[in-house]
Amino acid sequence: NPDDEYIMEIDVRIVGDTANYDRNFNVGIIDTLTTAQPDQYEIIGGVVKAGEFEGKLSVKLFKSEMLKDTTLNIGLKIVDSEDFLSGNIEKNQFVLGFTNKVILPSWRFIRYFFCANSSTECYRIFVLTTGLTKFDFAEFRVYGTAGSIALGTKFGDYIKEWNKNNPDNPLKHDDGDKAGEEIIPRYYTHSKYD
Repeated sequence: NPDDEYIMEIDVRIVGDTANYDRNFNVGIIDTLTTAQPDQYEIIGGVVKAGEFEGKLSVKLFKSEMLKDTTLNIGLKIVDSEDFLSGNIEKNQFVLGFTNKVILPSWRFIRYFFCANSSTECYRIFVLTTGLTKFDFAEFRVYGTAGSIALGTKFGDYIKEWNKNNPDNPLKHDDGDKAGEEIIPRYYTHSKYD
């Protein structure tokens, strides 16, 4: 996430009946499960909308340099509010983990249409050019072979254009088996770049 802050919404299910008005619920922090400092997050609050059994807890997460290589946790527990009691102890706790590390998805289908080798930089370009965060069988079924090749060509054209405009700084794998080597796309517009 390139932004300085992000609002995470956590689904919460109530036990009992719905009401004809919005109801608020509260959470407390479980210190023994929390590694984040208070200035790294903000509990915005929880609400269950009128007529619904599920609500949302909103937590604002703040970006920091340490999140590049660390995962922070916030231990949360439902506590009593005007509208709700905390509920079953077995189900009223949750640990929210957050990081700015890029977690690579399965590379199985990405390797056939985008790039044979995985790396964080390659994945970043994949997300930037396609708007997708993963590409597995479900996505392949939606796009089919022709659509997948079109997405792969968009990815490849981005790399080729960058390398053409930055000959002294081509796009390279930053980690993984091919760290330091140029990213080689499977598809690109040959008539434009060859």
